[in-house]
Amino acid sequence: MSKAAKRHRVVFALYDGVLLLDVAGPAEVLAEANRQLGRTFYALHYVSSTARARVQTSVGLPLQADPVRDAPRTIDTLILPGGCKQARAAALNDARFMAWLRKASKRARRTASVCSGAFFSGALGLLDGREATTHWAAVEELRERHPDTHVAEDALYVEDGKHWSSAGVLSGVDMSLAIVSRDLGSALALRVARQLVVFMVRHGGQSQFSGVMDLQTRAAGGEMLDLLAWLENDSEGAISVEAMAARMKMSVRTLHRRCHETFAMSPARLLRTVRLERARELLHDTQLELKVIAGTAGFASPEAFSKAFRERFGTSPGRYRESFGVAR
Repeated sequence: MSKAAKRHRVVFALYDGVLLLDVAGPAEVLAEANRQLGRTFYALHYVSSTARARVQTSVGLPLQADPVRDAPRTIDTLILPGGCKQARAAALNDARFMAWLRKASKRARRTASVCSGAFFSGALGLLDGREATTHWAAVEELRERHPDTHVAEDALYVEDGKHWSSAGVLSGVDMSLAIVSRDLGSALALRVARQLVVFMVRHGGQSQFSGVMDLQTRAAGGEMLDLLAWLENDSEGAISVEAMAARMKMSVRTLHRRCHETFAMSPARLLRTVRLERARELLHDTQLELKVIAGTAGFASPEAFSKAFRERFGTSPGRYRESFGVAR
């Protein structure tokens, strides 16, 4: 029997307070793969940590689930969704649930955590000596709890052997599309992505969030947010550090100090970061020539743009567009 003809059992490990999107996102991707195939390849099972036939999700919507005693013994993919800290802690302290998870993870051909579901993988010892990721807000906690794990702090998802992990909520969709591509081919994964109107297929190494969003968060409520807005709106202009200082009505020395306090970077690096994010946006959403993008983003030459882009993102602008840009 061919790989495509086999039925693949997917088990979602649920508990009270589980994040609804951590479950619904991957489940919908896999269910859509079935619809595109015209048959059931992914057999979806939902297993509850409780003796009840349902769990309460993070938004109060209940989900039907089987108790652990009725869980399938054969598991191809075990999915570990995340939850808020309190819900996660309660599930991690549930000896019966964790005992079942330990057995299930040993039997499973593949495990996949979504968001803070990585803490379950860590508690089970699945991430020891491996690379993994989680939601950016939980990266440090995961590092502290599991020092033997290499935690990728700015990745959508990570595959290390049979263990997959993804960042916050909707990155579980990206990971699930990658899993579909691995199991059934990229053509089918593309059809699934198009039907669900999502990116196809974002590489795991893509940033969890834009650099500008991160900068805006750091500057929230302060005067440096005005500087950031000005740079974003005039990234094409011939801006200098002196011009930035004049804009903020402060000395260059004071600007350096404030940039380091707010953004943990120099004014020159801040300007380059904004320009690179503008260029990345254009690579995503347009088919402009690279030399036009370089000029629009404020770089002196295509060569300077390419060098800065490779240093920041570890790939060339052209290859980045191939992975994440609009369809031609």
